[in-house]
Amino acid sequence: MELDLRDRVVLVTGGSRGIGRAVAQALVAEGARVAICSRDAASCLETADELGANGFAADVGEDAAVSALVAHVIERFGRLDAVVNNAGRFGGGPVIELGDDALHEGLDTKVAGALRVVRHARPHLSTSDRASVVNVSGVTAEMVIPGAAVTAMGNAGLLTLTAYLAHELRADGVRVNAVVPGYTLTGVWADRARALAEAEGLDFEQAKQAILDRRGLGHARWATAEEIADVIVFLLSRAARFVNGTALRVDGGQSPAVDY
Repeated sequence: MELDLRDRVVLVTGGSRGIGRAVAQALVAEGARVAICSRDAASCLETADELGANGFAADVGEDAAVSALVAHVIERFGRLDAVVNNAGRFGGGPVIELGDDALHEGLDTKVAGALRVVRHARPHLSTSDRASVVNVSGVTAEMVIPGAAVTAMGNAGLLTLTAYLAHELRADGVRVNAVVPGYTLTGVWADRARALAEAEGLDFEQAKQAILDRRGLGHARWATAEEIADVIVFLLSRAARFVNGTALRVDGGQSPAVDY
């Protein structure tokens, strides 16, 4: 299968860790020219240096920062062929107790942030002969997980945004798709597993399994960030050139079992 990503310029938001980092690493391995961004300048630049990518500090929650980010990418590479919208914030707590600030911050990063990036990138994507956008959502968009309401609303909104962008940008030759990862062992979840292990006297592996068990997913396993990244890279590639407007669930069958 020919991915044909060599020398393609790809911007990955939230690219300093987790799925974003794995995507950037996989793209570099395919010969793409990669720019990553995150709010943490030091972490972003360190990761970029490790991967052989270019790093830019930017908060996608600020329009001026996104405008400057895209301008930096164009100045550095001269063009932009693809965007991976991976930036997001993990919000917890019961939905009825959510404050406006927490709600606005979560939605502004995940949904409005992705729209800002595409809005500023559009003039450049439209000049590419094979432009693509991939938005990274999550299973909380489709599954009620107590304490994850802000994350869930952001993920659900991102799926709707994906559908509208795919419809509106197809005339520009820009494909827009989403991936919906299942439980993936990124830094956030690893920290949660370690905290659970300490609180309940478990080892790390037992704590990881306990998290899945308590969500009715005892039959499932954790994904690695690299497994999710492989699918995102496919969607960016020539091999997926007729895939547009889809939300691809990548969860290894992580649907809760129903006893009957």
